[in-house]
Amino acid sequence: MLKRVRKLVKEHNLLPPQSKVLVGVSGGPDSMALLHVLGRLAVEFDWELIAVHVNHRLRGEASDEDEHYVRTQCQAWGIPCDVESVDVAAHLQKHGGNKQAVARLLRYDAFRRVALNRQVNILALAHHGDDQVETILMRLVRGAAPGSLTGISPLREWKGIRIVRPMLDVFREDVESYCDIHKLQPRLDESNLDRRYTRNRLRMEIVPRLRQINPGFREGILQYTTMAEDEESMWKKLAEKAAGQVSLSRDQRGFTLDSIAFVQLDVALQRRLIKLILNCLMESGTNEGTFHAVEQIRYLAKQPDPSMRIDLPGGLEAEREYQLLRIVYSSSDPAGSLTVPLQSLNLSGKTEFSPYPGHFCARMESQPISHKSLHKNCALFDADLLEYPLTLRNRCSGDRVRPMGLQGTKKVKDVLIDAKVPRRLRNVLPLVVSGKEIIWIPGVLRSETALTTKDTRSFLYLEWVPHNQ
Repeated sequence: MLKRVRKLVKEHNLLPPQSKVLVGVSGGPDSMALLHVLGRLAVEFDWELIAVHVNHRLRGEASDEDEHYVRTQCQAWGIPCDVESVDVAAHLQKHGGNKQAVARLLRYDAFRRVALNRQVNILALAHHGDDQVETILMRLVRGAAPGSLTGISPLREWKGIRIVRPMLDVFREDVESYCDIHKLQPRLDESNLDRRYTRNRLRMEIVPRLRQINPGFREGILQYTTMAEDEESMWKKLAEKAAGQVSLSRDQRGFTLDSIAFVQLDVALQRRLIKLILNCLMESGTNEGTFHAVEQIRYLAKQPDPSMRIDLPGGLEAEREYQLLRIVYSSSDPAGSLTVPLQSLNLSGKTEFSPYPGHFCARMESQPISHKSLHKNCALFDADLLEYPLTLRNRCSGDRVRPMGLQGTKKVKDVLIDAKVPRRLRNVLPLVVSGKEIIWIPGVLRSETALTTKDTRSFLYLEWVPHNQ
């Protein structure tokens, strides 16, 4: 076992010489064997070891006895030991959730507190080869994506901490044999025998049967995870390259893709790219980027409907806006629910408009301005034909406008749809109103109202300046 741990440490450069290493120690066989092995190798690699034990307070006196055992053993071995106590039961009562998942969350938070306090950035944990096998089986049973079948990584970064697992090439019987040889007397957690937990059932029922079919089953799984990790690294590079080809932008809300370019990608690459984006947007530690969510987004991208929206797990949503495919954090305001207070338009300066990021500039002129010099976000009016004060607001249900050159009125909703204004912007786009009449929708339409002629003596010049330009 010592040789296998040394080999993995060197192959992956898990623990560089002269490292300061925090070791997670529960008191069970795995963690005690890890602490003992690292203690023996510490002389060779000049490591400084610090043990950390987390008392979850779930097993009454047994939990306290685990803590006492770890403290005593560390003292005997001359290894400093920090103990953190967490109240899993209280957290479950207040917030609910899965007991094992909550215990893991609080345990890792405790590890991080000790690491920060001790100024250590390496945490060694005692996961071994059987843990790897059980993890792969659990993910297969639950229908995991191919990318998650890389299993437990021997090295990963987490919140500024380097988490290493030096025993992934070691199996449970190796650990037990090591404990016997070195006369370690680890604590045993009876919850590991509780068949209500999926991992325990797999370990006690399924793995033995698979080993009967193929005695080298576990070694085969470990070989598979090594290959899967190499292939996943390649897929990640391909997905990142594809992202550069189809991504148009990324902002605080999320990602915007070119839907036409996206659907031309190979199906496998589409799925990888979406998964990459979901993993980027979802909170660390969540696992909600499901196959169903990925397929929903792929379906949305292929639809002929120019404007669609779907809800996704993890507080996300996907929007189809003509050629744009957006994967973003859900808006706090549902479409159509936002009402912006009426604002007066300053006729000789700047007026900010919220919630749409932008402002208006207005000025009065006595001489005409050439219409050729006006861009889509500018408009010119006969100031004497307007009703004051001019006001700004967002769209309301039933709004109509008189387009230039069209006899009669048209629904503002239809105007915005015809202009291919994205659905998410239609309810916040500013409208300029004179009296009760909409006279201008910046960048979209200027109404028939107050057109300038050769008889116009006073000109109102308006410009809309979006802040994202």
